[in-house]
Amino acid sequence: MKVCLRSALYPAALQAGVEGVYTPVLIPRLGYCEYNCTLCGQVCPTGAIPNLPVPAKKREVIGKAVFDRNHCLPFAKKVNCIVCEEHCPIPAKAIRSRRVLDTDDQGRQVELLVPYVVDDLCNGCGICENVCPVEGKAGIDVFAVKDRTPLRDVQGPAPVREGGDPYG
Repeated sequence: MKVCLRSALYPAALQAGVEGVYTPVLIPRLGYCEYNCTLCGQVCPTGAIPNLPVPAKKREVIGKAVFDRNHCLPFAKKVNCIVCEEHCPIPAKAIRSRRVLDTDDQGRQVELLVPYVVDDLCNGCGICENVCPVEGKAGIDVFAVKDRTPLRDVQGPAPVREGGDPYG
């Protein structure tokens, strides 16, 4: 846990009791899994975190991000925020935004960039939850998943936002 560059790994004591002291759990609000790092796999004594080369590690799925519409700024406050999209390390961007017209709390029409997750690209690294500017509970949560099938292609070109609605 000490080797984690982004301080994302903590003992799973609350989930597993005393036995969980040596079992790491990723807490995205406190840290995230660095996209190019494999240190935890290199030092894990049990093999619970596999020692993978960087290209294979980039395709590993450790969770999936889900927006919380009650906390995410574009949904909850009708203001633009693309912090999670900007920080997503996946080259083709697992978090994207689409332009929508909506009505704010004062009845004015506003054009918003509304974020969404591309599940086929999300690896659950947690950077989106970590960098979310909402205080307290983030506007996006990363959850563990049962299906940990590695991502197919994370190296595709990043989408380019040029007029219109390239994401929708």
